[in-house]
Formats: sequence, C-alpha cells, structure tokens
Amino acid sequence: MKHFQKLLLIFFLISFSFSLSAQSTSLKENLTKHVYTLAADSMQGRKAGTVFASKAADYIINEWTNESTLTNPDTIFSYTFGENGKYRNVIKVLKGNDEKLRDEYIVIGAHYDHLGVKNNQIYNGADDNASGTAALIEIGKALAKRKSSLKRSVILVAFDAEEIGLVGSTHFINKTSASEKDIKLMISVDMVGWYKASGEVNYDGSGTIKNGKALLTNPAIVPDGLNVTTKKFENSLFTATDTQPFAIKGIPTLAVTTGMKSPYHKPEDDAELIDYDGLTLITEHLINLVEYVANDTEYESSGKVAKKHSGSQLFNIGLTANIGSNYHHYTAGSVDGKTTTSYGAGLVTQFNFGIWGIRPEVHYDRIQAKHPDGKIATDNITIPLSLVLQTKESGAGFDWFAGGYYTYRFGGKQGDTAIDFQNIFNQTEYGLTFGFGFWVGPVKIGYTNRRALTNFTKEPNADNAHIRNRTNYFTVGIVF
Repeated sequence: MKHFQKLLLIFFLISFSFSLSAQSTSLKENLTKHVYTLAADSMQGRKAGTVFASKAADYIINEWTNESTLTNPDTIFSYTFGENGKYRNVIKVLKGNDEKLRDEYIVIGAHYDHLGVKNNQIYNGADDNASGTAALIEIGKALAKRKSSLKRSVILVAFDAEEIGLVGSTHFINKTSASEKDIKLMISVDMVGWYKASGEVNYDGSGTIKNGKALLTNPAIVPDGLNVTTKKFENSLFTATDTQPFAIKGIPTLAVTTGMKSPYHKPEDDAELIDYDGLTLITEHLINLVEYVANDTEYESSGKVAKKHSGSQLFNIGLTANIGSNYHHYTAGSVDGKTTTSYGAGLVTQFNFGIWGIRPEVHYDRIQAKHPDGKIATDNITIPLSLVLQTKESGAGFDWFAGGYYTYRFGGKQGDTAIDFQNIFNQTEYGLTFGFGFWVGPVKIGYTNRRALTNFTKEPNADNAHIRNRTNYFTVGIVF
C-alpha cells in the first residue's frame, strides 16, 4: 500500500510539473503569435490614425473577447478620439469584488502604435511596442480567469498614438470616469522584448509606492530566472512613456522595460529578434504583480513623484547656458553697429505663486560687439530680476517674462588693449530684459532679449551718439 502511495505521489508531481510547463509553453506560444501578428509587414508599422493601427486594435479586442465567458463576462470596448475620431484606445475592465476596494483601480497599459512606413521602409516595432502589447493581452486573459478573487478593479488599456506625443494615454486619464484619487497605480509596459540582451527588466517608479522595491522584488511573485531591478523614479530627460500623463496628476506609476538594447525606432526592430523566453517571464511577473496589488489591503502610495513629473513648486533653482549675438545701438543716427557672437551661463532661481513667478538670476556674460576702433569684448556679471507668467501644467509648459537687469563689467578688451573704464567706458549698466521659454520635465529652452537703458560710452561720438548694448540669446537650461 505504501509503495502504491509513493507511486501515486510521484505521478501527481510529474503531472503537476507537466501542467505548469504546458501553461508556460502556452503563454510563450501566445506571446510569440501576438508579436509576429502585430509586427508583421502586413501591419505596415501600425502608425496611429491609419487603417493598420485600427487592424491592430481589432486584433486586441478579438483576443480579449475570445477569452470572455457567459458566466464571467468582462467589459471590453474601444473608443475613438482625435480629429475625425482617427485614434482608438482599447479597454478591458475587470471589476473587483471587495465592497470597500472595488472602486479603486489598477491601470496597466501598453501602446500598440508605431512609426508606420518611412522612405519605403516598414518600421514593424516588434519591441516598441508589440512586445508590451502582447504582454498586455496575456495579462488581461490571465487576470480574467482570476477575476473572482480580485479585490480592487483592474483596467487594461491598449493606448493608441503614443509615438506622436502620448496622445492616447493623455486622452484616457483626462476623460476616464474613474476618479484620479481612486487610481492607485498605473503600469506602462513599453519595450520588454530584449531581456536576454539586457539581463534585467527594470521598473522605474518604485519610489512612488510605499515599500515599492520590496514589493516588486518579492520572491513570491518573481518567476525563477527573472532578474527584476528597480529605480525610484523615472529620470530620463529626453524620453517619456505612457506613465507621464498619470504621474503628473500624482498617481503612482511604474514604467516597465528591458531598455534600449533593441533597434529603437529602426526598420530592423523585427519579431524574430525578440527574446520570447524573457518576455514570458516578464509577463508572468506582471500578472502576479497586478494580482498582488489588487488584493493587498496594505498597499499605498508613497506620496512622491519624479521631478520630471512634478508640478510647479514654490521654489526652483537651475542652471542655464546662453548663446547669441550683441550689437551696439547708437542713440543718434540711423545706423547701428554690426553683431557678433556673445555667450554666458548662470544660476536661475524662481519663486512661484500659481501662474505668476519672480525670477532672480546671476549670470556671467561675455558680451562682444564690432566697433570702428576694434572689436570690443567685456566680461560681465549680470543680475536680472523678472516677473514671470507661466502655464500651470505639470511636466511641460510655457512662460513669458519681463523685468530689469544690472550689469557690472569687471574686465574686457578693445582689440588688444584693455578697456579703459576710467575715461572712456562705463563699468555698470542697467536695462530691460524680456523673453519666453518652453520646458519639458526639467529641460528648458527659450529666448532672452536685453536692451540697455544706460550708455556704454562716457562721452558721445562725433555724431553726438552714445553706445548702448542690444543682446539676443538662445537659452537652454535644466531645473533641479
């Protein structure tokens, strides 16, 4: 009898192991099918607003609909937006079951659009982002089978028009009926197909969740063989994913990626290059993670967001570099001097009061101008003080400013001769400054004009004209 029980136990273990292996194989096969379908040449790169992007949306709907059952139906739909309704977001809602938590939401999304066709070359976008879309499809299927155990509700969104400026995710968060305060987490799955080359899957944004790193690397939810790494916040200055429209509203976010190892935005980003074993492990981790957070009664936001996603703070400080031109304006006569290059760098601070701000600055400037007696170049410390009118949007916006400035010249030359501040030139200057700027995250570019109101020369020339500086700068800066 004992011998029979041992044989039965061995048979059960072998059967259970085979079942798990079959499930994993099935997941891998499904992911492979999705990527090859979405990144096929026939999809023509899934450019937003095209019939091929619409075909991709239909594919996602069909995959989710085929998994629905009459006994456990899901809410699956798509909606159009943009000019003439040319873009589509696809949504699957799994309603939670806990009386207190079912009106709280976990949003997990992936954009399905790519770049289309350029110069007669198809940009298939296998990694960017057929890989993330394939994972999203399978996450939706797996969670639908566990729907009865979910406490919080889960919203899965296949976003359109990410490649043209996060349009789909921005539209969703601005139009969703779910309250922002009730969205407890947003996860963006973007470029997760190159695990083997990367050696890791990274979750940017663990710092937006209380005990986020411990949650994401919990051995209970990490599949064997998967290396999960975390970063507290997204900090890339020049890239963004669909987390951004959520993060700037204060919602905790996770950006999931295997990095930039793939042929990013190149025609070579094809389905046969994807690491499907790694994609399978990442998808399993995401399924476990979403289920865990949906059922974790202790889960909560850290209350922190990345600086690139933060709104207007009371006080900002940053650095700026300026390059442009300067010329001498003559107070009498119709002809001004010729321009030449000028440049500078400085420290910029700002006190913010809603749409208004006060901006004190300190700059070093190398101001140059052509002169009949030889090019004049001065070394200056300039202190502008401006009133700022700014947009209130977080993450990106515009500002306009106007004010005054004071300049002290501590050195310089005319030709090869030192500037004579005792007899010929004034060492101080006062004037007006104005301009505008545009920022994305911590990076800012803009234009600055300075117009001297006081004379550079102590005495007028033969035409009874004094010299005054006119400076135009292109500026680029970073705010800390």
